[in-house]
Amino acid sequence: MSPKNMIVFLVLIQLILIGSTFSILYAYSLEQKNYADFVNVAGKNRFHTAFTIHTLSEFESGDIGKSELLSQYDNMRQNISLLRHGGDLNGEYMPPLPASFNSDLTSVEEKFKQFEDLADELINAKNLEIELDESFFTKHETLETELIGVTETLTVNITDEFENISYEQERLEIILPILNGIVYVITILTIFKILQKEGKKLQKLEKLYAIGQMSSRLAHDLRNPIHVIKMNLELLKRNSGIEQSVKDKYNRIERSVADMNYIIDDVLEFVKTKELNLERHSLLKIISESVSSLNVPADIQIELPKEDVSLTCDGRKIQAMIVNLVVNSFDAIKKKGTITIKLEDNPNHVTIQVIDSGPGIPDDIKSKIFEPLFTSKDTGTGLGLGISKNIVNQHGGKMSVENNPTTFTIVLPKK
Repeated sequence: MSPKNMIVFLVLIQLILIGSTFSILYAYSLEQKNYADFVNVAGKNRFHTAFTIHTLSEFESGDIGKSELLSQYDNMRQNISLLRHGGDLNGEYMPPLPASFNSDLTSVEEKFKQFEDLADELINAKNLEIELDESFFTKHETLETELIGVTETLTVNITDEFENISYEQERLEIILPILNGIVYVITILTIFKILQKEGKKLQKLEKLYAIGQMSSRLAHDLRNPIHVIKMNLELLKRNSGIEQSVKDKYNRIERSVADMNYIIDDVLEFVKTKELNLERHSLLKIISESVSSLNVPADIQIELPKEDVSLTCDGRKIQAMIVNLVVNSFDAIKKKGTITIKLEDNPNHVTIQVIDSGPGIPDDIKSKIFEPLFTSKDTGTGLGLGISKNIVNQHGGKMSVENNPTTFTIVLPKK
């Protein structure tokens, strides 16, 4: 994930967490309000129960009339209906009581219905001037106790749930802000580290740019004197009368000139990234030509792939990459050893592996070997592997390295 995408991702997570916190606390606040209304109505229901029992007793004694008794029964019936179906409460909508309380509410409804039937029986008896027997009054007392009991149970259970919700809300009001604070600090620290890292990369790029500009000018300035040395050396070598010891010195000078040209080519390749010249190529042919262009040490054996793979790529750049990797293997092996180059054709990509029998790359420098100007050798520019990785990146591929044995793996997509 790129630094920009990482920052966007972290900020998005922070915003989602903040939004979720407000949503959760709002949901709990709304539920707490609803349960406060339920407790209020259930409490009124308990009051209506006691008052209804008292009203029935007054009706029995003749202190009040039928209309007052029925009015009280209507009040209690409406109160129970409000819990069951929801409705207007003090100008605001109250939802129905949750299904978890259905059993308790049904018990209240059933006992109230029995109490209504008892009142109807008493009203009929008064209208007909009939004396009620003892069983009626026993039933009356029993129903009073049962109605009070189920009403009390419903009220207590709703109150307990209200207290549980209030407790959970208090906990969340403490936990969620702390969690938001922790994520906020982590986000800020992570963004700071990303920006710090990107700042270092930018400084490094600026330095590399300055080095590149200077190196490019130096490379061009050195081309002419090196060309003069090379031309004059060829003229001197044509003299047939020179001694062998002098010829050996001329050869050493020639090799040194070639090394200087190689270093200049490396520098120019690094500072001037040209556009790819994409054509269909045989990778086996590119690898073979790369190896044949090198002066392979006598004690090092190179094993080439047995199967060919075709790929649309910049043949010259891929050849330069192979040369750099093989030369790197020469330096790593030092004495006797083997370099194996493998090709693998896959549906969407081609894999190239350069494997050598050298001692491997020390872990402390493994992550730095692709950095420009980094080298663990006494000679060279430190640009070879960096150039190779840039070539792979230009092709939209990936390059990695592993030890035991030392293996450079290049994955190139099929165009």
